[in-house]
Amino acid sequence: MLADMLILAALLSRPMHGYEIKKAYDQTLGGLVTLHHNQLYPALRRFEEMGVVRREAIEQQGKPNRHIYHLTDHGLSELREMLRDFPHAIARNDMDFYVRFALFGFLEPEDRVKILQTRIQALQSLILEKGRYQKYLDSPIVGKVQPYVEKLNAFNDQRIRAELEWLARMIEQVQFP
Repeated sequence: MLADMLILAALLSRPMHGYEIKKAYDQTLGGLVTLHHNQLYPALRRFEEMGVVRREAIEQQGKPNRHIYHLTDHGLSELREMLRDFPHAIARNDMDFYVRFALFGFLEPEDRVKILQTRIQALQSLILEKGRYQKYLDSPIVGKVQPYVEKLNAFNDQRIRAELEWLARMIEQVQFP
């Protein structure tokens, strides 16, 4: 789903061939995610069958045709629907949130607020979840890892609290630009 959103988002700016899509995809989150050819081309074929993209073959002398992909109106609608589909179960996943946030420009303010609120709820439930780190402490190698696991858990709690503060500021900015 993340790959699908980023592939379609790459085509929003202009029609592109496969390598350009891959390059745009890889740059979207500053290199945080990369796209492999074995993901890209099957997705483009699937999108073409769904009417989400249109493929145009450009003849080249002495070379195979170059395929240029165009995002259709249906594709834009599908992308927006994918972005809005952000249930609590996936709202805990950082990358799912980061991709949606990076593509907020394609959503209406009320959709942005809903995504931010869902992320807040997911992070708050994570903080309140009792015993979420206990599985690490129950490890048979607990003596050697416990101090480091505890430091990592404390850091993660701090990161979540900082993100919750940031999300509250983002809601204000989205509601009152």
